[in-house]
Amino acid sequence: MKILGICCSPRKHQSSYTALKASLEACAEYSERIRTEIVDLSGKTIMPCKACGACAKELKCSINDDFNSLIPALDDSEVVGMIIATPVYFGSMAALCKAFLERSVMFRRNGWKFKDRIGAVIAVGGVRNGGQELTIQCVQSALFCQDMVCVSDGKPTAHFGATLFNDAKLGINADTFGLETAKNTGRRVAELALKLFP
Repeated sequence: MKILGICCSPRKHQSSYTALKASLEACAEYSERIRTEIVDLSGKTIMPCKACGACAKELKCSINDDFNSLIPALDDSEVVGMIIATPVYFGSMAALCKAFLERSVMFRRNGWKFKDRIGAVIAVGGVRNGGQELTIQCVQSALFCQDMVCVSDGKPTAHFGATLFNDAKLGINADTFGLETAKNTGRRVAELALKLFP
């Protein structure tokens, strides 16, 4: 079984990527049955959905950008869970994350391909209370529309998901509590994956 990490930051290998990597490492360490893979959206052009309906006919988007190259990884039958990581911009998800979620409507329209997959969210803000929980809930709303099973960051805090902040001077590694929520989120995804897909 595979857990797919989607890094929705426009900045390559920065805070969201670091948090996602820590989460996926904890996920993989939970069981040798679990493999992980990161889909990094940085540097990719993903336009918003234009609701043309073309993807209702086949698993292909009419918009000619980088989203179509992601379809094989997203459609992989071995994927049982997805962890979405996004920076927090103006109290919500990055535009790249929103466009990615919108364009993923094709998987709903073509047989509910994300149905019963486990969904988890990581949000990284510039301050401790910069809208991380609201961002997580906004992403979760899109995952619910795919009929996915959303999880929290698990014990001991069990809130909406992983909430981190990137201290401008010290960097994300200074947020030990936040990184722990990322790791706990990965472990929670792994735990549920083994229960749902024995």
